[in-house]
Amino acid sequence: MNGETKGIQLTDFDYLMADPQMQMIKAAIPYFQIPQQRILSMMIKIRELNRTRELFEDGEVSAMGINPNAPSQISPLEILQAMKPYAGPRERDMIDMMENIQLMMQSMQIST
Repeated sequence: MNGETKGIQLTDFDYLMADPQMQMIKAAIPYFQIPQQRILSMMIKIRELNRTRELFEDGEVSAMGINPNAPSQISPLEILQAMKPYAGPRERDMIDMMENIQLMMQSMQIST
């Protein structure tokens, strides 16, 4: 069973964290006893945390599109649009509403 079966989409960040060996261990977790499941789960999360730390140390984060030299002015609309594909129905409605508010505010600024 993969994440998309449950309606969860992976982000670019998730793909950077993906490690084929860890994915194999994750797939095997349900077949272990509860104490082993707990240990394996914690081991995987620690490995992912270390991988995250390594990404920021090694500068690989730019592969995600996060560029330290990028302009510091990011539109809230851009952020909302980036988040929307990963939102559930309720969250999407909220994002739509926030996008509409943002667009109205932008049009009001242009007209003044």
